[in-house]
Amino acid sequence: MLQRLIQLVDTIPTHMRSGRVMRGPAARTRSDIRFVQLDRAMVRCRQLGHGRSLVFATDPPVPLECYDALFDALAPRFRVTVFEMPGFGASLPRAGMRLSMGESISLVAQGLERFGGGPHTLIMPCVLGLVGVGVARHHEGLIRRLVLSQAADWSGTQQWLARRDPKGMLRRPVVGQLALAAVRRKRIDAWYRTALADPELIRPLVDMTLENFDHGGCFCLASGFQDCLGDHQHQLAPIAQDALLVWGDADPSHPDTRFGDMNALVPNSELVRIPGAGHFPELERGPAFVDHLLRFTH
Repeated sequence: MLQRLIQLVDTIPTHMRSGRVMRGPAARTRSDIRFVQLDRAMVRCRQLGHGRSLVFATDPPVPLECYDALFDALAPRFRVTVFEMPGFGASLPRAGMRLSMGESISLVAQGLERFGGGPHTLIMPCVLGLVGVGVARHHEGLIRRLVLSQAADWSGTQQWLARRDPKGMLRRPVVGQLALAAVRRKRIDAWYRTALADPELIRPLVDMTLENFDHGGCFCLASGFQDCLGDHQHQLAPIAQDALLVWGDADPSHPDTRFGDMNALVPNSELVRIPGAGHFPELERGPAFVDHLLRFTH
């Protein structure tokens, strides 16, 4: 009963405004934005280009509008898709959707099938890197290669979670959801100040994120902390695909994370460091990230 209540706290409001969001400004900030209907959510995405498929998940709460430079660099060579994870941005859950590890894996796999152009090189940031590993394990035919940025293994992710929520407020069922709803706009500025190595990027990312909220975007972080990071439900195991592990070595939010420990889940992997990049190396040091990506996908 409690789990059901937790789901509804976050997902009833998003369900009720989904039609308005699909018809509103969130659908028009870029001419090629579209919404893809999944079983338990609608996903906002943008697609450009032709050729082999690259699929980026944005790193919540970053909206897809922040990825223009990556489209410019990669769409001439690849079919590039950028999407917001269900439960974040304008990818709105239907009532009762869970943000568990298992459901997150299933939803990403559904999205990849409907984006077309597979098998894909899937680029997943931070906590979503674990979801990417799950997709590669359970839906092997969808994934050609995996790129994980700022992604720690399960133990490292739990340590990161404890630093992000030191008092455990967001991990308290219902209380966490209600508390975050009350302070999410203020928390955005604090998060970017914690995560970015370049302070000049703070204001642009804050402004685009708050605009996304104004357009009906959601930020179901408390549900993600409680459900997806509460128990991986044996969804994670070593995968066979080649992987590139990207580490921004100036990330203030990961001072002690051992990114090399991710090798246990992605044994066929290479770790590269991007000097001067914080938590979002694909956005903060885009040319260096693209160089590594082109070499990896060659």
